[in-house]
Amino acid sequence: MAHKYAQFELERRWLLATLPEVLQDSQNFQLIEDRYIIGTPLRLRCMTNAQGEVTARKFTQKYQSANQTAYATTITNFYLDEASYALLATLPAKILVKRRYKLRDGRFQFSIDQFQGLLTGLVLAEIEQPDLTSLHAIPTPSFALREVTEDLRFTGGELAGLGIDQRQQLLAEISN
Repeated sequence: MAHKYAQFELERRWLLATLPEVLQDSQNFQLIEDRYIIGTPLRLRCMTNAQGEVTARKFTQKYQSANQTAYATTITNFYLDEASYALLATLPAKILVKRRYKLRDGRFQFSIDQFQGLLTGLVLAEIEQPDLTSLHAIPTPSFALREVTEDLRFTGGELAGLGIDQRQQLLAEISN
C-alpha cells in the first residue's frame, strides 16, 4: 500500500565491464555516499559534485512491496539540512560510495554508477521511466554486458550489506 507522499520508482539496471570510455576522464559526476540504516528500509544520502560541494542531502524510505516486480519500488524522499543530516548520520549503517555520471545513448539518458571502496570494479547503468511499457521498450544499451534488474544482489541495499567473501565472489563473477 502506497502512503500519501510515496512515489513509485520504475527502473532497470545493467552491468558494465568498465566505465564507458567517454566518461573515463570526466569530472562531471556526483559523488554519492549512501548510508543504509541497519535493520530498516531507510537510506541517508549525501551527494557532492566533483569539486566537493554538497548538492543534496536526503533521507529516503525505499522498499518493494509483495505485489511489485523487480522493476518497481516505492520511495519517499525527505530533503535535509546539514544539522539534520549530521544527526541521522550517527545511526548504525552500512555505507556504499559511488560516482554517478550521466550518459546519453541514442535517445536515452542513463545514470552510470562507478562504485568505490570495497566494490571498486563494479559499474552499473540504470534508467528510470514513468511507466512499465516505456521502461521495457528501452533496448539494452550498447555499453552494457547484461541486464541485472532482477538480480537483487545489484540493488543498493543488498550491495551495501554484502560481507567481504560475498563482495569478493561478486567481483570475481563479474570480471569473468
